[in-house]
Amino acid sequence: MKPSTTSSLPLLLAGPILRKTTATEVVLWLATSSPLVGRANIYIRETEHIRETGFSNEKELSDAEQDKPFYTSSLEDHDSIQVGTHAWVTLIRLQGEFPTNTPLEYDIHTESGSLITLAPHLVYNGKSRVEFKISTSADYILHGSCRNPHHPSKDSLVAADNKIADQTVPERPDMLMMSGDQIYADHVAGPTLDAIQQVIQRLGLVGESLPTDSQINQINSSDALYSSEYHLYQRHHYLPHHSTSESMLDKFFPSRGVPIFSSTDCENHLVTLSEFIAMYLLVWSPTLWQCINRDRLIENNFTQGGRQLTPTEQQQWRDESVIIDDFIAGLPQVQRLFAHIPTYMIFDDHDVTDDWNLTVGWEHAVDQNQFATQVIGNGLAAYWMCQGWGNKPESFNETFIEQARQLFVVQRHAVQQTRLDKPTRLKKQTNDVKQTHNVEQTHNETGDTHTTHSVGNIEPNKHQAFIEMLSRFEEWHYTIDTSPKVIVLDTRTRRWRSESRMNKPSGLMDWEALIEFQHQLLHQEKVVIVSAAPMFGVKFIETLQKMATTIGKPLVIDAENWMAHPGSANTLISIFTHTKTPTNFVVLSGDVHYSFAYDIKLRYRRNSPNIYQITCSGIKNQFPAPLLKFCDVWDRLLYSPRSILNYFTKRKRLKIEKRSPDNQTFYRLSNRSAIGELRLDNEGKPQSITTLSGDGKITRFPEPD
Repeated sequence: MKPSTTSSLPLLLAGPILRKTTATEVVLWLATSSPLVGRANIYIRETEHIRETGFSNEKELSDAEQDKPFYTSSLEDHDSIQVGTHAWVTLIRLQGEFPTNTPLEYDIHTESGSLITLAPHLVYNGKSRVEFKISTSADYILHGSCRNPHHPSKDSLVAADNKIADQTVPERPDMLMMSGDQIYADHVAGPTLDAIQQVIQRLGLVGESLPTDSQINQINSSDALYSSEYHLYQRHHYLPHHSTSESMLDKFFPSRGVPIFSSTDCENHLVTLSEFIAMYLLVWSPTLWQCINRDRLIENNFTQGGRQLTPTEQQQWRDESVIIDDFIAGLPQVQRLFAHIPTYMIFDDHDVTDDWNLTVGWEHAVDQNQFATQVIGNGLAAYWMCQGWGNKPESFNETFIEQARQLFVVQRHAVQQTRLDKPTRLKKQTNDVKQTHNVEQTHNETGDTHTTHSVGNIEPNKHQAFIEMLSRFEEWHYTIDTSPKVIVLDTRTRRWRSESRMNKPSGLMDWEALIEFQHQLLHQEKVVIVSAAPMFGVKFIETLQKMATTIGKPLVIDAENWMAHPGSANTLISIFTHTKTPTNFVVLSGDVHYSFAYDIKLRYRRNSPNIYQITCSGIKNQFPAPLLKFCDVWDRLLYSPRSILNYFTKRKRLKIEKRSPDNQTFYRLSNRSAIGELRLDNEGKPQSITTLSGDGKITRFPEPD
């Protein structure tokens, strides 16, 4: 590991990430160390008639015309939330009339310079600005899920960036769809958690009070957690348990505690809101990794909170550090990729915690535990700020934004701040930062080693109110009005809860959500559906999940599949078999840590719609290879398209043909960390289904014979 510098913070901490892009709106997300002052500009560089036609190739614009922005907007006019003494999260919403299907450029001009000054690595091939396009089609999609920073595989987002570097703007993908698990909040490497703690200190991110109904009731605040022996590699001893269970094992041992946070690797589980926010900043940008001391724990003889790490933990730290070093090396390219390609996201379990909302019993356990409720709420709050906000900004009105903003406001100026307009508020924030900086300098001169602390703790009442609001929110799903239409489903917060048993898996969407989904499909000839979990998974694995559910242990084998709940399964299949639904369905999914492709037809119908299930997972994660081969073989033997066993499943009305990866002769599941590439023809059928692995290898899924 290389020690990092401790110089002053740069302005740009993470981003810009190009988010929602339409003919009337361009959305950018970024995090900065001070309030943004300046302008955001959009440029047209190609031809003088491109504004009207979008495809003209006539007289080139002059240099003077190219340097004049087509659109400009003051940065002070956009919503910004101060989350710490030196941390702002800003969503820039540029609204107007923008040319579509043509090369555009954008730049952000600040008091510290333009983007190329702030982060020269953000542009391709010597360009002066970031290039992008607003596509009216979704014919070329990058997609994937499950990006675990400390998995030993290569980051396939780096491979995607390498490919895009050689493409012209018109050749680039229409969008990048991140279908879940952008972070692993429940499975954090030790070096990453230490980096998170340093980022919290460096940026002065907010602290919070912690409920004491965990296993260690002496820890009542974030500061107490960070300084305790349970901070690093010991959080599984701190996280709460519950005793309500219907499993056979727990009936024989009724006093046995069951972890609410079910991940088997939760020894570094994120807890506080600032930890969640800091992790997003660290997995999307290299900047803050260079502002901390990554050797700090080694220099402290592996001692944390008065406890020295065990030899096993020390070796785990060293092993994880090597992988994290490689992960960090690729972050400049990941940051560049996000800046150029419209990027859409949806959550899955690891963005909050493993298997959240899987069963009604789990939900009840969380509801009865204040600590668990707060951790889940913190994960959702960070998801909104870093992911959900940019997907569909119009879903979050000024009241919502203001409540979020007040969550981080220091009490001394909370009242005044609510009454100020955006420009005035920004000036006041800037003055507050200057005052805080002066205080910190004074502390430093007097010998205080911690020069940057949080702005204070979140007020518990505000914290609880915001979490309650998020728990009631039902607009995480969204659509992208391209051709074909892209429908992104929320399969976490609107579940069809089982009424028969507490430990039976809930349906991934409830009746009302499925009916809304069906209405979105009406009058569409072609559609792309994004579901975090596969709608049609590996039947043999689903059978194993059902067996685990039968004995009351659905969490053990992650029973996350559409067919696990009869109500949602039958409704979903009815939607696909309805005569007024689209002719061509493409379903994009992830979650499972392997990749596959299915061609699906309705049995006994002459004019069956074409259904294509394409799963790509993980971006940086893989399934245990021996176990996957075992499941692959038995799935092929037991559930071939002509197998009689299919008639005993909920999918008996469907005929599923599995596409074989071109680099395998027998197996149907591809076990590589990769990003998916999907190209569609004019009718919305897959023209090309491929995955691009982190090491640059391409796997193709040709049509079945």
